[in-house]
Amino acid sequence: MESFLRASKACLTTLNAYEKIIVVMGNPTCDLDSAVCALVHGFFVYTDRVQGQKNEKIAVIPIMNISKKEFRVKTEVVYYLGGHNLPLNLLTFRDEIDLRKLNAEGKLELILVDHHTLPKEDLSLADSVVEIIDHRPQDVTWSWSGRTINLQTVGSCATLVAKNILEKRRMLLDSQVSNLLRGPILIDTCNFSKEADRATPMDFDVIRQLEELNTLHPSRDQLYQDILNAKTDISQLTPDDLIIKDLKVVNGIPIVGLPILVENFIKMDGAHEALDSFAMKENTPFAILIGLDLKNDVVTRDIAVFSLSSNELENKVIEALMTSTNPKLELTETHRFSKSGRTLIHYKQGNVKASRKQILPIIQSVSRDCTC
Repeated sequence: MESFLRASKACLTTLNAYEKIIVVMGNPTCDLDSAVCALVHGFFVYTDRVQGQKNEKIAVIPIMNISKKEFRVKTEVVYYLGGHNLPLNLLTFRDEIDLRKLNAEGKLELILVDHHTLPKEDLSLADSVVEIIDHRPQDVTWSWSGRTINLQTVGSCATLVAKNILEKRRMLLDSQVSNLLRGPILIDTCNFSKEADRATPMDFDVIRQLEELNTLHPSRDQLYQDILNAKTDISQLTPDDLIIKDLKVVNGIPIVGLPILVENFIKMDGAHEALDSFAMKENTPFAILIGLDLKNDVVTRDIAVFSLSSNELENKVIEALMTSTNPKLELTETHRFSKSGRTLIHYKQGNVKASRKQILPIIQSVSRDCTC
């Protein structure tokens, strides 16, 4: 893996020498699943398309889909990759490569992992997409055709990446790569928690095969707890950092994923000011905050809606979340803060099995259909 990353990083200074640049890109949150999938699937593509070939002018570059300066807030990714002896200086970030220029030159082949939609600013890259691997439900507005597509609703995208390698190039799965894949599977399934109910038979089968191929350490429970500790270590992060740590934007609506409960976030010094600043910077009238606490294997979730001023779309989103039956969120309003026109409405989420991945389609549907 390290030799692949060194070769990948070296390509950045000689892009003009290549006829084709294959970029493997995770989603814009750059969470652990996204980061690992970009690296491991990139490694697979490199060994399949480039390594051992003669006179092949192809570069394969996995990229972290965030700027380099943002990477420090991805505490679990920094911890996990560093802990698996991957030099972080060999990673490539979104602001270190000009995808639009490569696309305009006709050199770009783009592989999307852990997402299958493109934000507005990346729409011009759509024609360069050649492959998609994602574990989210199909977004009906993105009916890709003519590409290699692997869309299956499983716990983790790493499950799909691992299954592909298990079937096609099993020899790549040494202890380092197997363990890299094991971490996001454990995190995304909440360590196969029955309460969270996020694992599928494929997740169980793939992690079993990875563990049978190599003697992997530490144990599942210890590895899960170690990653969770790194993910929830916010000691060096400010409220501004936490807002962008796991941020998704759906049809212009920011969805802030927090590694702590929202009720604890808003008690932090400067939290309300950070929300104000974020909303004004992003020019958005409101944002959704989704909190998660996994202490002692007990899942707790909450949601809040923050707005600079009341608006029709916000009201429709709130109504949709409150009345949703697929999934039913079981939201109970607990607090409502108002100050200088700013409002934050906090809800306890009774159905802890409903993750952000399942909540996003609700917001997508409302924001897409609203004529506000």
